Amino acid sequence: MPTTKTIAVRNLQTYLRQLAYHDPTIPPPRITGFFDGATRLAVRAFQRRAGLPESGTATRETWDALYTAYRASLTENALPVRVSVFPVYPPGCRLGPGCAGFPVAVLQYLLAELQYETAETPGLEITGTYDEATAAAVRAFQKCCGSAECDGTVDLATWNALADRYNALCERPPSE
Repeated sequence: MPTTKTIAVRNLQTYLRQLAYHDPTIPPPRITGFFDGATRLAVRAFQRRAGLPESGTATRETWDALYTAYRASLTENALPVRVSVFPVYPPGCRLGPGCAGFPVAVLQYLLAELQYETAETPGLEITGTYDEATAAAVRAFQKCCGSAECDGTVDLATWNALADRYNALCERPPSE
């Protein structure tokens, strides 16, 4: 059973590794539970970065600054929280002509953002109403993606393909 000291050192190493992932000036120590030379070096680098005395010892001041920096790093570097918009009830739900509301507006937004990939799709107005222009844009997207069904309605598979394509667009580095 690990001792309190071992758990504390593992926490210290975990915090340092998190910071090291985003700051190359902090060497990432292995998470061993032992306060070894690599851990001391990482503590010293963190202290330098934080403007603390570079003792290589985890003083109370170092712990407080390290924990604060660790929590800030988790917040700043967290992945965006997923938002579910496509209705999952009733089972087998489809968006199509006659549907209206927020999910349709999001669908129209996704299609408008992806329109450069589907040249057949003219500028799509975001109205929140599933009209013929929306159905035509969905058919163009389905054709472009090689969907088995090009019926102009959106089932979960089409929604996921749209979301994947949109996420890939948003995750590209700005230089591309």
